[in-house]
Amino acid sequence: MCGICGIYNIQNTNRIESPIIDKMLEKIKHRGPDGQNRFVQDNVALGFNRLSFIDLSGGMQPFQNEDGSITSICNGEIFNYQELKKELLLKGHAFRSETDTEVVVHLYEEYGLDFPKLLNGQFAVAIYDSRKEELILVRDYVGISPLFYSRFDGRMIFASEVKAILEYPDMTRKLNMKAVDQLMNYPGGAISPQTFFKDIYSLRPGHMLVCSPEKVEDIEYWDIIYPVESEDLGEEYYVETLRELLKKAISRRLIADVPIGFYISGGLDSSLVACFVGKYLLDSHYSFSAEIGDGDLDESRFQQIIKDCVNSTHYHVRITEKELWENLPSVIYHAESAVKESYDVAAYLLSGLVSGSPAKAVLTGQGSDEFFCGYIGYTVDQFRKMQRGQMTKEECEVNERLWGDPYFRFERDHLKIREIHRSIYSERMRSSMEEFSAIAESPVNVKRLEGLSDAKRRSYIDAKLRLADHLLGEHGDRMIFSHSVEGRHPFLDKELLEFVFRMPDKYKLNGANEKYILKKAGEGIVPDEILKRRKFPFQAPGMSSMIKKVRKNDFLSDELIRKYDIFDMEKIHEMKELYLQDDFKLMGAYEIDYLLIALTVSMLCETYHLTV
Repeated sequence: MCGICGIYNIQNTNRIESPIIDKMLEKIKHRGPDGQNRFVQDNVALGFNRLSFIDLSGGMQPFQNEDGSITSICNGEIFNYQELKKELLLKGHAFRSETDTEVVVHLYEEYGLDFPKLLNGQFAVAIYDSRKEELILVRDYVGISPLFYSRFDGRMIFASEVKAILEYPDMTRKLNMKAVDQLMNYPGGAISPQTFFKDIYSLRPGHMLVCSPEKVEDIEYWDIIYPVESEDLGEEYYVETLRELLKKAISRRLIADVPIGFYISGGLDSSLVACFVGKYLLDSHYSFSAEIGDGDLDESRFQQIIKDCVNSTHYHVRITEKELWENLPSVIYHAESAVKESYDVAAYLLSGLVSGSPAKAVLTGQGSDEFFCGYIGYTVDQFRKMQRGQMTKEECEVNERLWGDPYFRFERDHLKIREIHRSIYSERMRSSMEEFSAIAESPVNVKRLEGLSDAKRRSYIDAKLRLADHLLGEHGDRMIFSHSVEGRHPFLDKELLEFVFRMPDKYKLNGANEKYILKKAGEGIVPDEILKRRKFPFQAPGMSSMIKKVRKNDFLSDELIRKYDIFDMEKIHEMKELYLQDDFKLMGAYEIDYLLIALTVSMLCETYHLTV
């Protein structure tokens, strides 16, 4: 992956000035420290910071087609590029490098706006077609690679990270309260197209923007499409096919001219990736793990089991609570987001560990839970039908609006927590809550949920609300790239996903046995201690732990709360007192750490000089 940015003059007046692009590139240099280049032509400028993986000496972007009329930059990896390149060569296209992303410009030349449908990878693409005077922006199908944009000053300004867009002169710097409310209501944070920055948007996964002097059009080219009913081809078929597709997905992500490592968390998903690497002698030798917390939070024993199994060169870091809080400001800067859990700091420190090794990228287990029924909600859904009589008419109306089913509850009763939020927001914010309400309309395409089982419905919602912008975005992409490292996710391989979409629910959730088919596919490859391990959500210490141990008064000071007037001063004091009680403990992933939200929203405003 790399870092990209650019400016397109929609009004087709005035030449773009190079110094602006230079400043934008400098802000995201950490995404690509191996080289920098730019393309400036009349009403468009494209900037590129390179993190080199394939064709180290000849793969610098931008790329152009044979006559120079089409120019492309790409942040990401095209894992099926070899097949695509072979086809394009037969059609007469000429290549100047051996790198994967050069296929993009020729695919666009050959297939026009249908070209993203042919890609299997993780990518954010910008293409300028000088013949049509059009800029095309594309984000990959599940949202691994970010792409942010803003229409400002008659121009389309875009970048891999928001901080580059903020370098444009006089760019708006205002907090987007809709994103804050999404953080308060949903499991992740801001959901595309929303960001924490007003008037700066995130391109949605599977979407492209086509920009011309006449219009800017948002086009969906791919989405998660679950069949209402799935043909059952038998357990043996699904186990064997899954093994082969997972092996292929991992192999694709190890194609590089530099070393690629893998994470070991101690859980099933990363263990599957690691053990497939070891079992099939795939070309990856470096592994990484973070140890955090004591007792139930400590997974080091399970990490050791996998390390011994794959015999990798292993790097590990023991993260103290002191380090978590010391590094929180850096995390907020890179995440460009407020957070409700401190595990982003663990991800940040873990990527720092990778940057000190020979590896330049790591494989993760991300994406498995969302598509193999890995969260507790999938099990709870089986028993929720018995609770229908307990749901109020008002809650059913909200559920119908948000999720297309009056009896489907995603995580929480939003009407109940709405009253909690009303007490947490300041008086000024309470008076305008409906203007930025996260539950006024659905954050997903409800039409895609029609007729689906609860498992498929939850999977679709999880992928949109939890995976794309949170786990792959602020927690994944931004934390990994903060140290010039790339993350790759075999479970999100396009071929593998489209196979999983057609799989009957019973092979993903067998009674209360989540990720059943993954465990079957791992038999004989992954140690039994991991396969039989009880599902355990990763947790990191929250604000209660912090203020008890650090006991400073400058966390969420009255001055800071008063300065932005987002949260109620008395409620913050009340929560501080509650968090300090000896017997108080947040239930990890199941309760919202409102005090951490209040702290990090304020930190975000301070870091980026946002007004409210």
